[in-house]
Amino acid sequence: MTTTGELKVRKAWALARIGELVNLGRAAGWLRGDAVDMGDADEILEDFEEDEDAAMGVLGRRLGLGEVEMNVLWLLACLELEPRLARAAQMLMSNGMHELSTQIVERLVMEEEGDCDGEVFERLARFGLIETGSDPRLPMYRRPVRANDRVIDLVRGKCGLDRELADVAVLAPAQRDARVELPVEVRYAVECETPCLVVATGIEGSGRQTLLRAAAGSVGRRLLVVRGPALASEPEQLGRQLRAIARECKLHEAWPLLLEIDGLSDRAGMIDRELVATCKHPVLATSREACTWAVGRPMVTAQIALPGEPARAEMWKQALPAASDQVAAECARRYAISPGLLERTASAAVAGGGVVGVDAVHRALRVQLERRLLGLAQRIETRQTWDDLVLPVDQFDLLMELVARVKHRQQVLEDWGFAAKVGKGLGLSVLLSGPPGTGKTMIAGLLARELGLDLYQVDLSRIVSKYIGETEKQLSALFEAAESGHAILLFDEADSLFGKRTEVRSSNDRYANLEVNYLLQRMEVFSGISLLTTNHETAIDKAFQRRLALHIRVPMPDEEQRELLWRTMFPGRAKRVASLDLGKLAAEFEMSGGYIKNAVLRAAYFAADEGGAIDERHLWRAARAEYEAMGKMSFQQP
Repeated sequence: MTTTGELKVRKAWALARIGELVNLGRAAGWLRGDAVDMGDADEILEDFEEDEDAAMGVLGRRLGLGEVEMNVLWLLACLELEPRLARAAQMLMSNGMHELSTQIVERLVMEEEGDCDGEVFERLARFGLIETGSDPRLPMYRRPVRANDRVIDLVRGKCGLDRELADVAVLAPAQRDARVELPVEVRYAVECETPCLVVATGIEGSGRQTLLRAAAGSVGRRLLVVRGPALASEPEQLGRQLRAIARECKLHEAWPLLLEIDGLSDRAGMIDRELVATCKHPVLATSREACTWAVGRPMVTAQIALPGEPARAEMWKQALPAASDQVAAECARRYAISPGLLERTASAAVAGGGVVGVDAVHRALRVQLERRLLGLAQRIETRQTWDDLVLPVDQFDLLMELVARVKHRQQVLEDWGFAAKVGKGLGLSVLLSGPPGTGKTMIAGLLARELGLDLYQVDLSRIVSKYIGETEKQLSALFEAAESGHAILLFDEADSLFGKRTEVRSSNDRYANLEVNYLLQRMEVFSGISLLTTNHETAIDKAFQRRLALHIRVPMPDEEQRELLWRTMFPGRAKRVASLDLGKLAAEFEMSGGYIKNAVLRAAYFAADEGGAIDERHLWRAARAEYEAMGKMSFQQP
């Protein structure tokens, strides 16, 4: 029987039941109005056989609904779709109600006394198939009841996904992928269909969703993929969504896959009650960090690690078939990124046209990264070279050690096996401390250029928030973006964020300490490169200092170094007199490189305004002005 034919029969049945109750009420004197003409309803009903293959038949079978429950749904649906039925039903309504009460619906569907009870409506409401009034002042039997829009769609033969989930979820077919090696515990959970929560953790693009799709596909299960961040935060709406997800999974014989559940911790309890606890099979989820939900079912966790350098080299070869093996090897060495980000970067690099080299890949990766860092950090371009840097030999050696650590990370950690010994803290965090103007930020830029990576200066005004939890949320997004894009993060004036924890005397102290604690935990597992600069190294929390790979102290330059700084600050094209006594300037003014740079630039403007070359008079005038800005005085003359 077609859906149209079955609907016609069901309407006739509903008309017969309503007409019978109305006419009985008229005869008994408790209803007034015209009798209901049931027409040829009895004749239509004689040849009725339920179609179990139609949408409503599938719904009843897969949700395990009984005859009475199906009759309730059909009756409420017919009332929505047939005006004649609605007019007849109006005679049964009272007290200005626009919908039938559960008590009247019970009278209409039951064949004998006791066929229907309150549990029927509770069960249908739990599946999100009916909507009942929520007024606590009304007893259940007097509450209005109507069919959910999902039931109306199914009655009309629309078997797709519930409209309630249009912006939240999508059905995905079962996909077997022999290339994906499933962890033993995940394979066991899906093959035994164990009621549990299976969580794949890792950075974006690491293959978490691929793993879970392959796991479901290995047993021929399709998935209902739910975007976690799109779920409602308001409890009533969230409850409707979760009940719809549970129902659609049963209806389509699918398993739910919740994406990015990190931000759903405040809704974990409801997700557990309305979804995880109701499923008789695994519920799958992806998370960037370890899931700490307290759910009533067992939890299986699969940590997805980034592929090693040899595996990345093979991926680059496949993603960039026109590129040389040397390009693939260099990209693999330089960019420890996830497979998903690698594919997107390679596609963007190829789309740019021309010969695909490391520079093209770098530009494509930069675009991918900046989309995620927008508003949180700003890329810093460095024009200086190592020749512009004046440092003591010991400090310069530490910088070269840092470069070596990055370049040989694969060999030491993976090939030689030190990663297993170190455990957490495989990233590189470096503190650059020293007085203002000694070149800490310039050093960060030079290191980034030497390593072929981009440097992003963190905008602390965008990161730190007065709202509880917002700072941690922004920091999480920042670290994740930098980790997946393999950029260098620069925390300038880091003592404002990484400062010492204090004794808790107020709620402000408590939340400030929580932020520091979160930073400690996140830095512990951060696998990227972060540079911290400060003028007050003693203000940095001791726990952070323990987690530092290197601490490079950038001192004030001595007289010989200051003379060299004065000399290196002049560009080759700058007009200056032939003989400048820069040694005398260095001896008189104890300034850092930043102040010397400002003085040289200031002198250049003095000379340009006079229309001549830079001479000692301009330099002494500019140096004295900078010295006064430092709070010092000089009476020496050139």
